[in-house]
Parts: sequence; C-alpha cells; structure tokens
Amino acid sequence: MKTFLAILFITVATLPVAAQSAAAAVSPGFQLALPGYQWNFPRDHGAHPHFANEWWYWTGNLSGAHGQRFGFELTFFRVSPNPDAPLDRDFYLAHFALTDVAGNRFFFHERSRRGAWGQAGVRMVAPGPNAGLQCGAHSGLRLWNENWTADFLSSGACHLQARWGDYALDLQLDPHAARMFNGPGGLSQKGPAHGQASYYYSVPRASVNGVIEFAGSNTQVTGAAWMDHEFASNQLGTNQQGWDWMGLQLTEAGKPLDVMLFNLRDTNGSRDPYSSGTCFVEHSGRSPSITTWLKASDFKISPFLWWRSPITRARYPVAWTVEIPRRGLKLQVRAAIDNQELRGGGPGLAYWEGAVVVKGTGPGGASVEGRGYLELTGYAGQLRITTAHPAGAH
Repeated sequence: MKTFLAILFITVATLPVAAQSAAAAVSPGFQLALPGYQWNFPRDHGAHPHFANEWWYWTGNLSGAHGQRFGFELTFFRVSPNPDAPLDRDFYLAHFALTDVAGNRFFFHERSRRGAWGQAGVRMVAPGPNAGLQCGAHSGLRLWNENWTADFLSSGACHLQARWGDYALDLQLDPHAARMFNGPGGLSQKGPAHGQASYYYSVPRASVNGVIEFAGSNTQVTGAAWMDHEFASNQLGTNQQGWDWMGLQLTEAGKPLDVMLFNLRDTNGSRDPYSSGTCFVEHSGRSPSITTWLKASDFKISPFLWWRSPITRARYPVAWTVEIPRRGLKLQVRAAIDNQELRGGGPGLAYWEGAVVVKGTGPGGASVEGRGYLELTGYAGQLRITTAHPAGAH
C-alpha cells in the first residue's frame, strides 16, 4: 500500500504553488481501479498515465561484512494534473532515506520536479540487441528524478542509484525475484466507494548487493529489498485518519515467508474494516507460489511502545504485536532505531518510515524471525487529501 492513500497530502504540498493547484483540481476522466485488470509485464513495470497517481517504492535491510546494518528507502512518485496530460507534463517527486542502525543515525531528503523540464520522468527504451541482458540507462525502463534512478530489465528492477551530499546508494537488484499481488487480481480495496482502490503488486524479496555511503563512509553491502508498485485515481476517505503499513521478510521453519499488512485508522479511533494484507510463500522447486489474502478480521495488530519526535512532537508507535491466526503467527515488530521520521516541505507533513526487526513464533511454537519496514502516517495530524473526488472517472 505504502503512501498511496495520501500520496498527494504528503507530496503535493512540497510542489510549487502552480503544481499544487494542478494536483488539487484533478478533473473527471481518470481511470479507476476496478476488478478485472489484465496484468501484462513488462508493460506494467512502467507508467500508467490514465491514472491520477502512481509510485514505485523500494525499501530494504542491508548488512556489511563487519556486522554493519543499514536500512534504505528510495521512492519515485508520479502525479498527473489531468487525464490527458502526457508523461512529460506530470509532476515527479522522490524520497531517499538511509538508516545506520549501529550508529543510531537517520538521513532523508526529498525532491519535487517537473517532467516538462526533463528533470524527472519515466522512460521506456526500445529493445536493442542487448535487451534483457544489460541493466542501465539503455535497458527496458528508467525512472529518474535528476540523478536518482531506478532501472528495469524486462523481468524486473535491476539497479537503484541515488546521492545527496555525503549520502548515497548504488545497488544491484535481482530482476527475477517473484511478484506478489495484493488483493484478488492485484486489486487493493481501500474503502466502500466505487473505484476506491488501487492496482498493487509487490516484489517482496529481491536480493541486493552494492555500496551504501553514509556521512562520507562507504560500505559494501548485501541484503534484501522490498518493492511496491501502485497506481490509482481515488484516495483516502474523509473518515480515515491514517494507516500503519508493514512489509516483513520472515524466515519460518527455515523457509522464507513474506507478509504485507496495512491497518487503516479512522478519525474516531476505530480500525477501518478495509484494512487488509497478504502472505506470500515463493515457489520452491516444483511447489508453486502460495498467496493468502487477509481481511481485517484475519489479523490483529497492536502497538506496545511509542516514541515522540523532538521536532514535530508527533507520537509514533514503534513496536507492535502482530497475530495472524490462520498462519499460526505471533510476532513482535520493533523499530531498529526510534528516530526514522521523514518531514516534508510543508507544516505537519511528517510520517515515520524505517527499518524494523521481527521475532516471534509460528505453528507449533517454531521460531520466526526477520526484518522489514514499517510506515506510520496520520500521527502528526489527519491526512487531508487535496485531490477532488473522482466523480465521473471511469
């Protein structure tokens, strides 16, 4: 799910005034996420300009040879001013964050750029003689926001690169990692309204190797990344305060298990019935992949430890108990470090997203452990979406 429900709240206020006006006046005619979408890859790695907003989202946990541990986030957003706008007229935003766990340090930066100036965008590259073999600017797809880039082969994402000052990442990803669809047919319902949903898939466990630079110090790293790609035209309901999202890469009885959960919170403090999740066991040998979609009634999620930001004064739940009875899972999810708050360019535009560690038990009391990422929104104030209701969208 990631930042879908309030992507415009978090990012539109960081745009120039003209861009805010365009995004706030989303006109009828955008497509809605409805049942029956026919996925087609590699096409669906790319942009979907008939939908109002879209993003490609990578997070991950990485380790160095001497026990160093890092978390990273690199996200590319596309916001369309109207349903007829070409991609080079869209607005593009990006977030880049690094966590140094041992050093208890956190870095983040954000950008907003216009496609019309060539500073950012989504570009498909015509297949050449080495199509599908080489990863880089001449492969099948490139996302960019100035010098922050994500490259794809036809099979999937293969390279991430970003730098801001003395902070950088340069990571190679396994482009053949398995995809996980969130919701039946990849349709993730967010509320009761017609089309109040997104098309949403994840690549929950892509192996990674490369280099992290933190405060000028380089570390060779390996680990695993989680990717979300989501596109839609409808947004958070007026009754919804925010959400708690987690993507967990677990080991259960020596086998990988990936779990995505999002917990929607209403303004009256109750849990929204459209909270949901996905459990995914990748294929092994002749065994096929197993995807289990979870309704709100299929899992319990409760905070037990909080951290207050010294800057925004927002109070974030940074440790959680999670129960998924149908999988026999009982987990504790804890922040790797407390201070992983990202603050946007406008007042109150803050959210928490960072690396977590997971311990617990599975069926029969077997040990379960892992790592992941946690996102917390709506704790620095209600998320108020600035886009118009997509009445008349189709």
